Amino acid sequence: MHQVSSQLVWKYGKIVAEDLKIQNMLKNHHLAKSIADAGWGYLFSMITYKAESAGREFERVIAYNSSQECSRCSAIVRKDLAQRVHRCHNCGLVLDRDHNSALVLEKRAS
Repeated sequence: MHQVSSQLVWKYGKIVAEDLKIQNMLKNHHLAKSIADAGWGYLFSMITYKAESAGREFERVIAYNSSQECSRCSAIVRKDLAQRVHRCHNCGLVLDRDHNSALVLEKRAS
């Protein structure tokens, strides 16, 4: 965790992440062990203090609908979890779903 957080902080001037409600996610008994094992809260804590000491930015952003929103035109494009490609009916953008979501989160960051 220390190496990963250090690499992220030194590689990027600004890091944006989903503001995950980890305690709520742990209530899902099917995912709880995997979520706890991932140590997201611990990783975010390390990135926070390392970014502050290095003069970098770390911002947590509300992720609501980020996988449904088009990163180019902001249209809402409904898709289920199995659909892995974002195809915007409004502007024609075709992009990996996770890449599109990351671009939406970046736009939402202040």
